[in-house]
Amino acid sequence: MKVVEIFDSIDGEGIRTGQPATFIRLAGCNVRCSYCDTAYALLSEKEKCVYTEMTVDEIAKKVNQNYRRVTLTGGEPLIHEDCEKLITRLLEMGCEVNIETNGAADITKIARADKLFLTIDYKLPSSGVSDKMIWNNFLSLKPQDVIKFVCGSEEDISEMIGVVKKLQSHYEKMPHIFIGAVFGKIEYKDLVEVVLKEPVLSDARFQIQLHKVIWDPEMKGV
Repeated sequence: MKVVEIFDSIDGEGIRTGQPATFIRLAGCNVRCSYCDTAYALLSEKEKCVYTEMTVDEIAKKVNQNYRRVTLTGGEPLIHEDCEKLITRLLEMGCEVNIETNGAADITKIARADKLFLTIDYKLPSSGVSDKMIWNNFLSLKPQDVIKFVCGSEEDISEMIGVVKKLQSHYEKMPHIFIGAVFGKIEYKDLVEVVLKEPVLSDARFQIQLHKVIWDPEMKGV
C-alpha cells in the first residue's frame, strides 16, 4: 500500500475530537477538491507525492497500542486494493477504526463492525466535485457514522440544508451531522448562526479543525 505518513496525534474533528489516535494517511485520491489541504498526498503530475510501499502487516505494527484508535485517511483510503484487508486486520487487533472518505468512493463493499465508523464528506458546490457524490453512500450509513459538510459559500449552506432534509426523510435514526467551514472562506460565527436558526440542523454539530488551531495550518504529521 502507498503510505504517505503514519503518526500519532489527536483527532482534530468529528466525534473523537481531542482524543489521541494513530493516523494512517494513504496516497492518491479519485477527486480534486478546490480547497484540498492534503495535496501532498495526491498522486498527480501537479503535486509531488512522497510515499512508502508498505504491507498490511507493516502498517499494523505502527499502531499505538496504548489507545488503539486509528483514523484511516488520505487522499482517499477506499481506492486502495488492500484497504479492506487493512481494516479487517486493525479490527482484529481491537482497534476502533475511523475511515475518512470523500463520498465519491463506494462504501457498500466494506464489511461493517461495531468498532468501525465512517466519516464521509458530502462535497458541496464550492468543492468543485459535488457531481462526484455517490448518493447511495449517504443512504447506506449506520447511526455511529458521520456525515461531514464543509461550507464555503451561501450556495453551499443552501445545498447542505436540502441534503439533510432528504436524509431525514430516509433515516429512522440519522447518522451524526457535523458542519464546518472551508478554512478562511466563511466566518465561523455566520455558520453557527445558521445552525442555531435552521430547524433541520437542530441535532447537527458545528466544528472547527482543531489541529489547525493548535499547530500551523500547513503543518504535516499532526
